[in-house]
This record gives sequence, structure tokens and C-alpha cells, in this order.
Amino acid sequence: MTAEAAALNGEIRQLLAEITGDQAPLRAPPDTPLLRDGLGLDSLGGTMLLTEIKRRYGVDVADEDLNLDSLASIGALAAYVSARTGAVGRPR
Repeated sequence: MTAEAAALNGEIRQLLAEITGDQAPLRAPPDTPLLRDGLGLDSLGGTMLLTEIKRRYGVDVADEDLNLDSLASIGALAAYVSARTGAVGRPR
């Protein structure tokens, strides 16, 4: 993982910690699922996450990824945002 990818992963982890009110995302491996048995993100948390990703990075995950495969895990979301921003780890 490049330094830029690691930075974006860290930013997304911090965002998830803020949304969930739990520090677990900061320690979770990249393949940790965001929903259900993983971090347990519910529909409101998912909506908050997608809204903040769009605000910070200009990436509308819900509009671009109809299957929401990018929400499978922390790493999948970071890779999806990275591939669409071209400026990894640089919030808008």
C-alpha cells in the first residue's frame, strides 16, 4: 500500500470512528466489512458516510456504484474513492 493510499485509509477510518462513535474502525483491518458483522454500520450511518465522502472528496458513491460493492469493506471504499479522485487523501 502506498503512503497516499494509507493516508486515505486512515481518513476513512477516522470518519467511520466519528460516525459510529466507536474507536474500532481505527484498529480494524482493511478487509473489515462496513455493514452487519463488521463495523455494524446501519442505514443512517451509511447515509452519513456517503454524504461525507461526497462532501470531502467529490465522489458520489451511491450515484456511481449502483451495487454499492465499494461499501463491502474499509479497503474497498478507500480504493473506490482513490480511483475516482486522482488526489488520494486530499479532501476538498
